[in-house]
Amino acid sequence: MYLDQLPDLSRARLVRARSRGVAIRDGGRAVAVAFVADGTLLPADTLVRFDVTAGEDASRRLADALATTGARSLWFYGGDATSRRAATELDLQVHPVGAVLVHRMDASRSERVTFRPPSQRDRETLPELMQDHAPAFKAPHTEIAQIGADAVGVVLTEPLDQRWTELRVVVYASHRGLGFGAALFAAAADRMEGIGRRVCAAIESVAGRERAALERAGFRIADYYFVATKR
Repeated sequence: MYLDQLPDLSRARLVRARSRGVAIRDGGRAVAVAFVADGTLLPADTLVRFDVTAGEDASRRLADALATTGARSLWFYGGDATSRRAATELDLQVHPVGAVLVHRMDASRSERVTFRPPSQRDRETLPELMQDHAPAFKAPHTEIAQIGADAVGVVLTEPLDQRWTELRVVVYASHRGLGFGAALFAAAADRMEGIGRRVCAAIESVAGRERAALERAGFRIADYYFVATKR
C-alpha cells in the first residue's frame, strides 16, 4: 500500500540530487522538466524524476522528454501516479527494481539484542562498511548490535523527516545465515517506535535475503521502485 506521507528514502534522494534537470519546451513554453541520472547509481540514459506542468498530457510530455534527453528509461516510485500512468500509456516495459518497506507490527523473536556505541576498533572498519552498504546515508546514528557476548552486526538509523526514520542493518559475515538480520531489524524498529518514530527501510532488489529478514521482523512492502523502458 502506498503511503502519501512517506518521504523519499536516502538512496532515492541521492539519485535525484545527482541528476541534472532538462526543461522540455513546446513553442518556447516549458511544459515539463526531466531529470537525467548522472550514471553513478543508475545508468546515465535513465530519467529519475519527471515533473509535468498542470494541464499537460503526461504521456505526451514523457515521450518528448525521452526524445529530448536521449534517455531510454524512466525510474520511479510506485506511488508516483503521474509517471506510472504516463509509462503505461506509452506502452513502456515496466519491471520492479527495488522496494520500500515499512514496519507494521512487532515480531516475535527468541534472540535478545542489545546495542552499544562503536568502540575505537569498530570505527576503523565503519567507513568501508558504510561505503559498501549505506553510501546514501549522510550522518547516520550508528550502533553495534550484540547477541549474548558477540557483536553480530551494525545498525544504522537516519531521520528522513519529523516522523520517519530509515533503518539499515549489516550483519557481520561470520554471523550470517543464523537469522540475526531479522532479530536486529525487529529490535531496532521496536525501539525506534517506542520513542514515537515510524520506521522504514529500502531494498535494491525485489526478493532475496534482506527482504526475507525484514518481513520476518514485521516489515511489509509499501511499494516498489520501477524502471519503465522502451520496448
